[in-house]
Amino acid sequence: MIQNLHFQYPTWFLLLCLLLGLGYAMFLYFNEQKFNEAPKWTRPLLAFLRTLSVAAIAALLLSPFIKTIKEDTQEAIILVAQDNSSSVISEMSDSEVAQFIANSTAMTEKLGTKYETKRISFGEIVKEKSINTFTQQVTNLSSLIDYVNDNYADQNLGALIITTDGIYNEGKNPIYSKLNLTAPIYTVAMGDTTKRKDVLVKNVFHNKIAYLGDKFSIQADVQAINAAGASTKLKVQQMGTGGKVLKEEVLDIKGNDYFSTQDIILEANSTGNIKYRISVKNIINEISKENNYKDIYIEVLDARQKILILANAPHPDLGAMKSLITTNKNYEVDIKYPEGNNYNINDYNVVVLHNLPSRKNKIVADLEVIKRKNISILHIFGSQTDANTFNRIQNVIKLEGNSNSLENIQAEVDQNFSLFTTSDDIKRKLGQFPPLIAPFGKYLTGATTQSLISQNISKIKTEYPLLAFSNSEGKRQAVLTGEGIWKWRIYDYLLHDTYLVTQELINKTIQYLSLKDDKRKFRSSNTKNVYKENESAILDAQLYNENYESINDPEVNVTVTNNEGKEFNYIMNRTQDYYTLDAGRFAEGNYRYISRTNVGGKSYEDKGSFSVQSIQLENFDLTARHGVLKSLSEKYGGKMVYPNEMDSLATEILESDALKPVIFQSSKTQSLMQLRWLFFLLAGMLVLEWFIRRYMGSY
Repeated sequence: MIQNLHFQYPTWFLLLCLLLGLGYAMFLYFNEQKFNEAPKWTRPLLAFLRTLSVAAIAALLLSPFIKTIKEDTQEAIILVAQDNSSSVISEMSDSEVAQFIANSTAMTEKLGTKYETKRISFGEIVKEKSINTFTQQVTNLSSLIDYVNDNYADQNLGALIITTDGIYNEGKNPIYSKLNLTAPIYTVAMGDTTKRKDVLVKNVFHNKIAYLGDKFSIQADVQAINAAGASTKLKVQQMGTGGKVLKEEVLDIKGNDYFSTQDIILEANSTGNIKYRISVKNIINEISKENNYKDIYIEVLDARQKILILANAPHPDLGAMKSLITTNKNYEVDIKYPEGNNYNINDYNVVVLHNLPSRKNKIVADLEVIKRKNISILHIFGSQTDANTFNRIQNVIKLEGNSNSLENIQAEVDQNFSLFTTSDDIKRKLGQFPPLIAPFGKYLTGATTQSLISQNISKIKTEYPLLAFSNSEGKRQAVLTGEGIWKWRIYDYLLHDTYLVTQELINKTIQYLSLKDDKRKFRSSNTKNVYKENESAILDAQLYNENYESINDPEVNVTVTNNEGKEFNYIMNRTQDYYTLDAGRFAEGNYRYISRTNVGGKSYEDKGSFSVQSIQLENFDLTARHGVLKSLSEKYGGKMVYPNEMDSLATEILESDALKPVIFQSSKTQSLMQLRWLFFLLAGMLVLEWFIRRYMGSY
């Protein structure tokens, strides 16, 4: 350790400080008569103390500092990274595994005689110790490179030794990962590069969500290696129903590098997280049967909505509306009239009132049910609508004027509408469409009303709404203040050969109305419907008081139950104003959970479910990739060896002159004014001077 004194000003300034102190001392004591009778040593001593203290204070004002330089010597580090995935030992016996572990340990100990050695393991993630369980179901070589970059960039890394088969099934190709260090990479190549006879389901592509009653597609890649002339059978099963077979197809394997993509069309016939298994039949003498199937989960939702178009009388709008709405397969549409009395309002999610209520059909009973059940409404105001009743039953728009007086209204899309998004086609083209017929009068909007389309009267843009929406107290409503939507549909087709503009407008409207606000005071949810077996299941919960303010004071208990009825109990953690739970990892299967809490003596609970999917990645590729390892080693100045060469690799590294100790130098600066002992020294000199002056009768 080296310490040096430094000044921020030229050192000759110290002479000025000394002269200042000397001058001040002479001024005080040269002609001081009170010390004539004192001992001869008194005056020189006092002058010395004053000179020294003043000079020191002046010197401190020059901001001197001490710079401490510390040097540390660090020996080269040899980092040994062991692949802990299952594919590494797939072709090895127990005795061979034990021998390999012994050889690896011996290599590390041999290197440790000269260098500092560290062992880590990797698979799905990197761990700061070697764990030779070989149970990881994922191999991510690029994450290992990232880990070394992050943790050893400021250390003397002499070499990185990676023991692996070169198979990676997550992350990018390690060759394209950049090691920001100068250390060479040595690879110990495990596994067998020989392509053995095998048939496997390589990949399965599918949408995560399907809708009840719809058909959906699954694409399966089937691969066969060195199996020319054999045949297998592709089978699709729905698990949880006794493995019900949905589709079977015989595949004849032509050639030793067989690859085939199979398109599978299935029908979603039940809701929930449905597990499907896509498998191929075993062939004789294949290397692995673990990769002959792949399980997938598809969440099947029941998103069907029943829409009632209730009309005062037949009208071209009715057929046009039904055609536009039913382009979405999740919408079922009925057209009814009040006189028929052949419908039940309770059966519908959204009601479209066309020219209702009218003077002859007040539909009082229907309106009561709609209000009580909080059913969303699309009002289409027309020439037969009773304006007074219309104003009374909704708060989206109030019409003041003579509703019997009608005028042609063209559309003007409001660019600031924010309840949902619309395409540029609607914004640009809807203004070109034929006018609708709307009542003449003054339109007043409610506090929560937003207009998507405003009225353009005789090419004059107004603030009167043509299509407006409102969400008040959890009830969603919309009002179209004109009839004649059938003309828009016909013009849309004449202009574009499609109904895309009118379809989007009507379907967006129905979609907005069909959504329900969640007013539950307690709700819980899982962040994913399907987790991989290497992922933790994360649950959230929110709790509200009577004012719908988020709180998290009460305890929330969660019970997770598997298919066998085994229960796992947890207490959620409080985070800010909500709850969260990391339930950890679960085995493959379906799970249900119930969240419970108690507020003010009242109990609340919420239910949900999730599924856990097997990874299976390590079973799909058992052919070692030594080419990857060789390229990686050559790129970083190392070389690839085999397990029986680990001892010679250790000898080579020990005899290398490239791995040398590194001297790390660190410096620290400290101002002299921060030194306590110097403060007390100056204070001591000034106190001593003062004491002697007082003792001699002076001030």
